[in-house]
Amino acid sequence: MDWKQEGITLPAPSSGDPDSLRALRPWVLEDDDGVLHMWYAGHDGTTWRILAATRRPGQAWERHGVAIDAGFAGDTDAYGVEAPCVVATPGGHLMAYAGFDGEVTRLHMATSADGRRWSAHGPIMQRGAEDAVAATHPCLLVTGERWWLYFAGYDGSRNSRRSVLLAATSSSGASWDRLGAVLEPAEGELAVSHPCVFDIAGILHMFYASDDGDTVSIALATSKDGLAWNRRGITLAPAEHGPAWRSVHAPCVVRLRDGSLHVWYCGLPAGDTTLGYRICSAIVPSPSTP
Repeated sequence: MDWKQEGITLPAPSSGDPDSLRALRPWVLEDDDGVLHMWYAGHDGTTWRILAATRRPGQAWERHGVAIDAGFAGDTDAYGVEAPCVVATPGGHLMAYAGFDGEVTRLHMATSADGRRWSAHGPIMQRGAEDAVAATHPCLLVTGERWWLYFAGYDGSRNSRRSVLLAATSSSGASWDRLGAVLEPAEGELAVSHPCVFDIAGILHMFYASDDGDTVSIALATSKDGLAWNRRGITLAPAEHGPAWRSVHAPCVVRLRDGSLHVWYCGLPAGDTTLGYRICSAIVPSPSTP
């Protein structure tokens, strides 16, 4: 794919903002009127929180602050929340996200009638050996037959940096059946993570983060059944200059109503020593887009 990079998406944060240190894992939905809604994880140097922003057609992105805050002492997300994925359903919005209790990261769910005010419902799945340390970076996909949940599992190996992509299914989104690993690191990869899966003409496309231990790129795999995936290689690599010189990470790919294919992702500039990721975007224009 011939991506046209657009640079940093959100305006620079101010000191003390909940994303003043870094911003990660954007997730974007488009309304019928063309308004874009983004949820993402922000870190202020102390705590991860899930934040929200919107962009009206022809305008810049506008921050709306905290959508889901860290839980209270003793909660499974008391030390922070991150990695949101949001889907719209006939009854409202559903968000899968990760919550950290100080030792283990688990997948959580929240619901909202309007996409702005959220009610958290706690963890959704028992952990297995593949995600003994962390289950995170969820991606929800609702098909005609079932719900799919793809996520990254960390088992603690390779200094807790190695991760695989796992899957689970559900008939309603209320309870989940684990299916195990669907994509593991290949030769030369340390980790695969941050899946974004959607359907194009009956073929599932998964964009994901491919980490070689030094830099992170965005790769693509495809599948007919959601379980067996064919790797298609790197689709967006770090640029030679600009805000994504070192890494492009955590993709969210959306086909907008104008036919263009957009990706929002996290970029890490050259010389960064604090992992100060910022949200960037790129586009594959539609035939009618100049």
